[in-house]
Amino acid sequence: MPRTGLSAEEIKARATDVALTRMRLLGVDKVRLTDVAKELGVSHAALYAHFADKAALLDAVTERWLCEIEQTLTVVACAPGDPTARMDEWLVKLYQMKRKRALDDPEPHRAFDVAAALDKPFIIAHLNSLLRQLADLFKEAGAAFDSDADHNARLLYTTTAAYHHPTLVAQTAHTDQEPMLRQIIQLVLSGMQRCAA
Repeated sequence: MPRTGLSAEEIKARATDVALTRMRLLGVDKVRLTDVAKELGVSHAALYAHFADKAALLDAVTERWLCEIEQTLTVVACAPGDPTARMDEWLVKLYQMKRKRALDDPEPHRAFDVAAALDKPFIIAHLNSLLRQLADLFKEAGAAFDSDADHNARLLYTTTAAYHHPTLVAQTAHTDQEPMLRQIIQLVLSGMQRCAA
């Protein structure tokens, strides 16, 4: 154990906390591994054992937030009731969380936008996890929808991209787009169901 008395996982978690605080106070560009290490009471070399560089530390902040999104959406997806209604609520909740981040936490949101633009592996894993959740809802809906559940999930997700893509959410965050999103979801789901008829 390091002289802080913290385990490796605790150091990573604390460093992520410190980085998030510094992002909020100073901006993404001013976060430095040496400053984070100093605040933790470890050498910057010790911090490099956990994060290869500043980008890896910023990615840890974003990845933590994406895990929280996935957990929240899992609750929506697994709730009882009509799976089509849950698809609607799932997409609205995704929009609400991303809009809130863009408004209330612009610097961490900017780090998320950069990671998404670079197609980082944890971003791709997050996207795949979300698509699996939607596909499971389509599977649960069964014969109400034509086509493959995975195809339907990707179609619905792509159609609503303006409401969850980080760049687009940031551009429109000051205007509540939820009513329009709900209309689009209903139109798309109705159209997909009509194809099945």
